[in-house]
Parts: sequence; C-alpha cells; structure tokens
Amino acid sequence: MPIQSVDRAIAILNAFGIDEAQLGVTELSHRLGLHKSTVHRLLASLQKGGLVERDPRNRKYSLGIRLIELAGTMLNSRNVPQVVRPYLHYIADAVEELTYLAYRVGDEVLNIEQVPGPHLVQSVGWQGRRTPLHCTSAGKIFMAYMPETEVERVIEKGLPRLTPRTVTDPADLRYQLERVREQGYATSFEELEEGTNAIAVPITSPNDDVVAAIGVVGPSYRFTPERSMSHLDVIRSVAREVSHRLGNSLFKP
Repeated sequence: MPIQSVDRAIAILNAFGIDEAQLGVTELSHRLGLHKSTVHRLLASLQKGGLVERDPRNRKYSLGIRLIELAGTMLNSRNVPQVVRPYLHYIADAVEELTYLAYRVGDEVLNIEQVPGPHLVQSVGWQGRRTPLHCTSAGKIFMAYMPETEVERVIEKGLPRLTPRTVTDPADLRYQLERVREQGYATSFEELEEGTNAIAVPITSPNDDVVAAIGVVGPSYRFTPERSMSHLDVIRSVAREVSHRLGNSLFKP
C-alpha cells in the first residue's frame, strides 16, 4: 500500500524541471493541491536529506546535491563505465591522449573511468579523484547546464586560483559558461594545473539533461589548443553515440 507522505514527497520532487528550477511553498501548494503547512513540512524533511535546497535570498527551493550523487550511484550500478570504456579507447587511439568519463558529485568533478593514450609521457591520472568545477573542462560542462541559482551558489563559495590561468573572476566565468552552452564543449588550458590542457563534451540523457562528460587531457606542449580543436569533431561524434547508447539501454526503467 502506498504511503501518502512518500507519494507527496515524490510529487514535490517531480514538480521541479529545467524551466522551473526553483519553486516556493505557495507555488507547490497550489500545483499539488496540498496545504502549505504540509508542503513546508515535507520540504523540511527533503532538505534535511539533501534532496532539496533552499535559497535564503528568495526562500524558494531547488533540487539538492544529494540527487546528483544518487544519480551517479545509479549510473555506476548499471555498469555505465564498462559500457563507455570502448568509446574511451576509440577516442584515446584517435587523439592519442588520455580520455576520461566524469560525473558531477556535489560541487566537484569525479573522474570515474580513464583510458591512457599511447605516449610514454602522460598527464597525471585523475581517476577516482575529485577536482573543482570552475577550472576543469568537465566541470565547466556541468556548470554551464546547472540552474543559474546553483551557478551563483558555487561562485559565492569562491573560485580558488590553482594556476596563473585559473579563471577567478565571476564575470569571466559566466561568459565562459555562456560560450560553453553556445558551442557545446568546454576547455581548460592550464587552469587546473600548469602544463596540462583539456577539452570536454557533454553526455546527455533522452531528456537532454547533462548526466556525464567525456574529456581528453594531455601535456600542454603536445595537446595544444589548436590540436584539441582539431579533434573536437571526433570527440563530439563519440559523445553523441554514447548518449544514444545510454538512452536506449541504461536510462529506461
């Protein structure tokens, strides 16, 4: 037998969407036909569990970081890294640089799978490690498609300078994210660490939500901005195929 409070909590989570990333208690109350006190109580429980977050400036709620972590767990449980690995090999062979698959976990990027290129000199492997959003190519992919309120929250926490080229000015970062949305890819040229360049493209679900990113990283003397751009079509083509493959085999219930 369904539990009424659970059904109502699910209805609240389902009320949020790309065009309605933030909703208030009154809006949810009217939309779901629930008393405001009931909605407020359910939101308090969801917030405690990290499933929703409250913006102190306008008192509205948005989906929480914990949902992203759970989504990453779901993707791992469905063997997404194993499915994607052959595609990473294809890119690594074509580009001849380390290729990786990344998820967003909270306000960080987690590289969960990687395939090295053929060169003896490789970039440092980041598999299993977490890196910031604002200065990594995959991180900029995730930030570019996050709700604006989440972007501002990340910016307000601070943009640490890790190298002389790290973008720390909020206006510059917002401009970069706009360009990422327009172009469909992101770069990080010596922003995370000196001597390392990277490029990344999004992996999307059937609903066009960005669920992961595929990136390529290499030494800056070899993987120059010009060389990274010359391989963009290959990386994009593979990312589209991965998105299609995941949509047809892993994202269906």
